[in-house]
Amino acid sequence: MSNLNWSVVVTTAPRKKPKLKTTVQSLKVAGWEDPIVFAEPGSPTCDATTHTSDFKLGVFHNWIRAAQHGLDSGADVVMTVQDDVWFHPDSKWFAEKSLWPENCGFFSLYTPLHYSIVQNKMKPWGIYPIYTKSLWGAMAMVWHPSVLQKVLNSERSKNWVGRRSTMKASEIEHKTNNPDTICNVDTFIGYCIRDMSRDMCYVNPSFVQHISEYSSIGGRGVQGKRSARFMVGSEGVPSAKDIPTQQKDFS
Repeated sequence: MSNLNWSVVVTTAPRKKPKLKTTVQSLKVAGWEDPIVFAEPGSPTCDATTHTSDFKLGVFHNWIRAAQHGLDSGADVVMTVQDDVWFHPDSKWFAEKSLWPENCGFFSLYTPLHYSIVQNKMKPWGIYPIYTKSLWGAMAMVWHPSVLQKVLNSERSKNWVGRRSTMKASEIEHKTNNPDTICNVDTFIGYCIRDMSRDMCYVNPSFVQHISEYSSIGGRGVQGKRSARFMVGSEGVPSAKDIPTQQKDFS
């Protein structure tokens, strides 16, 4: 029995063919018994404590709300989860065995294809930092509260409307005036962690699979880079106990 106190927060929004029930059930099977859902109006329902906003917050501000709840809980570890993933049953066991990777910003249990293969070569099994200009895939991120607090207190958090370098002035103005349209949570997180000079830590193979057939934002499914290529325990892939970890005291 673990002595760590976890706060697991799941963000959800209306989508075609929702997967929230599968996500929550897989969390419970893995050992996270009390995930808390933060829902936009009209979202799917599930067997978990749910906080539904009175009006649409949008992807970014709903994530901020969920993350703040995780911090306010006083938990030792916070995990932010999206509503269209499946967790391997050994996910919690492995995560606790791995806390914390050296210089950790966050530790992702989900690893998309392009973070496990670089220049046509598969990365070795284990935990490693990735380096990218624009982070992809904030599906299942494990946080030390002190780092997550810095993210939420950052200037980027106060002023985020998206990746400004790719946006026209009219789009920036629209999002500023309509905060429920702000998204790009993964990009935001990547920028914040780089600002702190911490690492974005991923594990190969992935312990989480992206299972949505339709995005709640763009309508895209999980083909190609939008899914994990190597899943723990699948054919030719080691089980959780055989994957190296880099556990260190948090600093």
